[in-house]
Amino acid sequence: MEDLPTTAGNDILVENAGGGVMFKEIGDERTFNGILNQITDNIQSGRLKAGDALPAERTMAETMGVSRPAVREVLRALELLGIVKSVPGGGNYITDRLDTWLIGPLSLMFRLNNGYLKQNQQLRAALERETAILAAKKCTPLDEAELRMILARLDAAEQESDRGELDKQLHQKIAQIADNPMLYSVLTAADQLTESIISGTRSYIMKKKQSAREVDDQHQRLVEAIVAGNVTEAEMCMSEHMETIEKYMEEMQKEQG
Repeated sequence: MEDLPTTAGNDILVENAGGGVMFKEIGDERTFNGILNQITDNIQSGRLKAGDALPAERTMAETMGVSRPAVREVLRALELLGIVKSVPGGGNYITDRLDTWLIGPLSLMFRLNNGYLKQNQQLRAALERETAILAAKKCTPLDEAELRMILARLDAAEQESDRGELDKQLHQKIAQIADNPMLYSVLTAADQLTESIISGTRSYIMKKKQSAREVDDQHQRLVEAIVAGNVTEAEMCMSEHMETIEKYMEEMQKEQG
């Protein structure tokens, strides 16, 4: 990689696979923060895009006037966050899925708040309502076909584990239709924390035949509202569904002592 001088003071344009990435000598700020800010600024500005290769560590270190270990420390932190992926012997790259990088750190945050399951479930319910609203506005014929296919498989499934997985797929599909990466990331992270208790609640509901039919009916009405583009109905159906899940969750916990 070659450094190409620019006319902006000490700024240097470093060529990479995606084009020009702007780095400059770090001033008075802390070294770690300075390196981090320059990399994230390049991502935010679009000079670094998903899948792009970062300049070599030595190139970045020389350009910013810092040590290679300092650059490596920042890259390692970004890798832990899921923003950068390191390929042994092949350099460092911006993750292919920048739209989902928040899932990792948010999952950690939710795990650290594991004692607040009720609050986390309430957050999940609020997010689910928003996904239903957005999905009703954006649902395409292809999305409709996929939703109906999941419903059909859910109706035919008899094993609790199969029904649980299809239930999860239905909610994930609705979130994908909503087409909001930030919303999807927060919801996915919240799901990872509550998955064990949600799975237990599904099993509890399955043992209560009438309750299982109630949930199936809610799923059916929810999908019909989304494919019809009925925003108000979709929000109402999702709210009813999440309230039902919370009701059975609390009922199950009381029975278990």
